[in-house]
Amino acid sequence: MQQEPGSITQWLNRLQAGQSQAAEPIWKRYQAKLVAIASQQLDENPDRSVDGEDLVQSSFLNVCLAVRGGKYPDIDNREDLWGLLYIATVNRVRQHYREQNALKRSQVSSIHAINPMILQDLQSPIAEAQAADLLEYLLSRLDLEDPSHTLRKIALLYLDGHSGSSIARMLHKRKTNILISLRLIRCIWQEHQDS
Repeated sequence: MQQEPGSITQWLNRLQAGQSQAAEPIWKRYQAKLVAIASQQLDENPDRSVDGEDLVQSSFLNVCLAVRGGKYPDIDNREDLWGLLYIATVNRVRQHYREQNALKRSQVSSIHAINPMILQDLQSPIAEAQAADLLEYLLSRLDLEDPSHTLRKIALLYLDGHSGSSIARMLHKRKTNILISLRLIRCIWQEHQDS
């Protein structure tokens, strides 16, 4: 069905009225532009497991939920919506960098607290074997949940530094399903750590 001019404004009005399905055509209209903006700003991103599309999906979802929830009643046309999506995307990229810097700082302070003898021990063949055994144990926990070994494949690709988008392309799956699987993997492994 051909949409007349102003269709984004109509979809925006429907989203403000609580129609969640109105987000889909808005996403289709702005996804490529937003991903390009986020990807350009992520050119020095040290975390290869996160790409522009990951951050855009997150910021887009937050904007849609806020618009549907009435948080932005003054947004009433495509220009306002574009401005909001643009700012949300840029802010999400900045938040990602802040999180990465905080993680780096905590890792640096942790490294300074490590005894150098422990680091030498980590390079020993015994430590490498123990690390391999631990990884295999964690992967076997995934296999208990998923006999098809899909979670294992996703975990190994993620540990190898691939983003959710690239894993989805490699496994011919929807990115949303990959992100849900990554959350499940974290939960399963967290249960092991807590036990």
